[in-house]
Amino acid sequence: MAFEELKQRHAAMWGSAPFERIADNLVDMHETVIRSLDGQPGEKWLDVGSGTGELAMLAVETGAEVTGADIAPVLVGTARRQASESGADVRFEVADCEALPFEDSSFDILSSSVGAIFAPDHERVAAELGRVCRSGGRLALTAWTADGPIGNFFKVIGSYSPPPVAGAGTSLQWSDREHCEQLLGDAFELTFSEHNTPYRKDSAEAMWEEMSTAFGPIKTLLGALEPEGGRALRDELLTLFAESQTADGVTLDRPYLLVRGTRR
Repeated sequence: MAFEELKQRHAAMWGSAPFERIADNLVDMHETVIRSLDGQPGEKWLDVGSGTGELAMLAVETGAEVTGADIAPVLVGTARRQASESGADVRFEVADCEALPFEDSSFDILSSSVGAIFAPDHERVAAELGRVCRSGGRLALTAWTADGPIGNFFKVIGSYSPPPVAGAGTSLQWSDREHCEQLLGDAFELTFSEHNTPYRKDSAEAMWEEMSTAFGPIKTLLGALEPEGGRALRDELLTLFAESQTADGVTLDRPYLLVRGTRR
């Protein structure tokens, strides 16, 4: 099923805000993904849904030849700028993870840190991951869990968003192991593990300020809602964030599933 209009909206949405500010809070997830893949010098590594490029730039330290791919041109532009500024030798491409512009069996390693999970056609994503990975190659993909604070966060956003497009998958489905097995199990031998990457800010208000200005889905939603709806979204998320208040500020648990695979 084609979702071209939806994907173009997604590209604009993710590119509407400086996501690199959010990516700074995902470093420990990126490091977990990289450790799980044991990259070696000379291997070819593709980071799918690479966003502003932080995981890809860390992956270079393994000695692998790294390519990052993302559907949002603005994010790819930021990734290229950051790589140039840091001296990281990474190639970044604007690419749809449902139709990757790479040859069959062209990569030893595939990674995706809560990136590919947002594409609407899960079957096409899975088929492309299997297609571009060589036999014996490794895959590591992360997905936010449907339960807990991060799942509730996305459910709140969804409750203020337009109705989902018919037939489109949701990102939280990827945290279901059976769903992953159905999508990837024929091509990859899979293992699963659960992790957490806490999001810390001084206050619920500080967390809202960052999310509302640097997280494209919320910034785009606020631009589409009437003022009353925007205030209601803010209040509901502030309440959610405040539930994670500690003596040192707000620590929002963000549990996620790490899906690891070896290409059959």
